Parts: sequence; C-alpha cells; structure tokens
Amino acid sequence: QLTGSHWATPSQPSPHGQPLPAPPLQQHPWQSLQVQEASSKAFGQQQQQPPPAQQDSAQPGHWPAWRNVDLHPIPGVESDSLSSDSTSGRGSSSSSSSSSSSHSSSSGRSGKEKPPKRPRIRRWRLKFGVHERLKRPLLPPTSYTMHEGDRRRRTFVHVPRLLDERGIELVHAVYRHPSVDEIRDRKSTLLYRHVAYRIELPLRAHARMLYQQLMDAMAWADAAVWRKLAQSRKVYPEAEYIVYDARKGKPGEIEPHVDNHSAVTIVILLSDPSDFSGGVNCFAPVDDRGSPSRQLALKRGDAVIFRGEKLQHWITPVTGGVRVILQIELSRV
Repeated sequence: QLTGSHWATPSQPSPHGQPLPAPPLQQHPWQSLQVQEASSKAFGQQQQQPPPAQQDSAQPGHWPAWRNVDLHPIPGVESDSLSSDSTSGRGSSSSSSSSSSSHSSSSGRSGKEKPPKRPRIRRWRLKFGVHERLKRPLLPPTSYTMHEGDRRRRTFVHVPRLLDERGIELVHAVYRHPSVDEIRDRKSTLLYRHVAYRIELPLRAHARMLYQQLMDAMAWADAAVWRKLAQSRKVYPEAEYIVYDARKGKPGEIEPHVDNHSAVTIVILLSDPSDFSGGVNCFAPVDDRGSPSRQLALKRGDAVIFRGEKLQHWITPVTGGVRVILQIELSRV
C-alpha cells in the first residue's frame, strides 16, 4: 500500500462543472472474506522508496497544464510509453468500450443523445510494455481473496485496501487536471447511467508511483490466475474516473456487460460506502449449472481484479448519494 501522511483534498473546482463532494478523510474498518495472508510486503515495495522530491506530488497546482491533442509532448511521459491514435474528438480514445450481453436498444438507454461527429484529432495513447515488466518479480498484496469459478476466466480477486487515503486523494486530484475529458465510448445497446472521464495519461504523468502500483497489481493477479498478459508484448491502459450520481432522483447503474478487448480490469472504490446506497459489484455465477450470481461490496480503497473481456459484471443500482470508482482496463488492441 502507499505510505505517507494523507493530505487535504484540493479546494479548486472541477474543470467539468460543479465539483463533487469531497469524501471524508477518516479511516474506516473493513473485514475481508476468506482472506488469504500472503507476503507481508505490499505492492510498491519491490524497490526502496525514492527521496521525497521523486515521490508523487499531491499538489495539482504544481503540475504543468497540457492537453492531449495533435501529438504535443506530455510532461512526465516518455515517448516510448506513447502510441499515436486518431479519435473523433468526443473525448474518447478507447477501442475497448463496454458492451452488454442483451444487445437490445431501447430508447433512453444512456440518457443522452450522441453528439454530432467532429473532425478527427490525433492524440497520444498510453501503452504498457508487458514483457519488460514481467522480467522483474511481482509481489502479492498483503492480503487478498480468490473468488474462484469453474474456469479461470470466472475467477476474480478481491484486494482489501489496495489504496490508502493518500492514494485515493491523489486519484481525485488527477481527475481535476485540465487534460481530463468526459468520454462517451459505451455501446449504444448498453444500459448505463453514469459519467466517465479518461485519466490514464495524467495518472501516468503526475502520479507515477501510484500508476506503477496499479499496473503491478493487475500484472500480479494475471500471473497468478489467468496468464493472458504474457501473450502480448504490450497492452494499452485505459483508466476511467467514473461517477454514479443519484442525487437528482435517477439511480446510477450499468447492466451486465463485458469490457471489450480488456485482458484484465481493475475497479477501485474511491467513495466511502456511507456516501451512497446500492452500488454493489456483481459477477456472473461460478458455473453454468444454475448457480446464483456473486456479489462483492467493496470498502473505500478496496479493489477487485478480473478478466474484463470474459467475466460478465455489473452493479446494483446506486439509489442514493454519489459513488465514485477508478476503473482501469488493459486493452489488447
């Protein structure tokens, strides 16, 4: 887990309209289910902690302002970690949008009409060198739970408190970077009601230690269970800051779906469970023989890691308050 004292949530407003309510900073106890005690070392302890000047900065005001447009250089991201991409300019650089299993297309499914197409824009896309990372050891988390299915692709991994308060607040700060845009890459057949923002580039540029911790967590889970990442020389991390806001009377939701082309997906709860009602993570049954679907109620900072493109997943409706998550998909294409 990340170490160090937490810091106050930045006070500047969100660049995307009204600011989100700042989550409380107090610690909350959690109980893990069938926790397997593993190594006493946490992610990120493979190497000695760098001096303070090299650690992630928790002060957004110190971060340079930039936009991902026309392949301009991005401060803090090396060129060999980038690949050029071309998008329609709607804030989406993803080729691995989610799709439902129902393939129905009733009206009002996303709550918004698609905006008119805009001229295509050349943008950077982040890439992650899998083979290079797998040359170095991957350490397990301090505790975790394997929720096994009859096939490996049905297994998911619960990691309690993967992020501490400092890590959570750092993600909130990254979301406020001026490069962050709302994305609209969901399939038109997918029933959902949330707002998502693309944040992988500012996460990599300005929260490098946190970014590496999350990549290591996903790579470890894959090596322990599915062993799919080793089949690709590189993957494309796609990080989303997702807000389910039920304060206006309509529940936040997403129906059963898979994440297209995502070899591995991680979801981390950034809110405290007391801040919202509902919003329980759900997964397909352990088998096809009539078993019930599985539910996992995350605590603040908890993560769940799974085969995004293979394991059907969804949440129960968020019927009150605001639920915020960080989701990262490692896209194969």
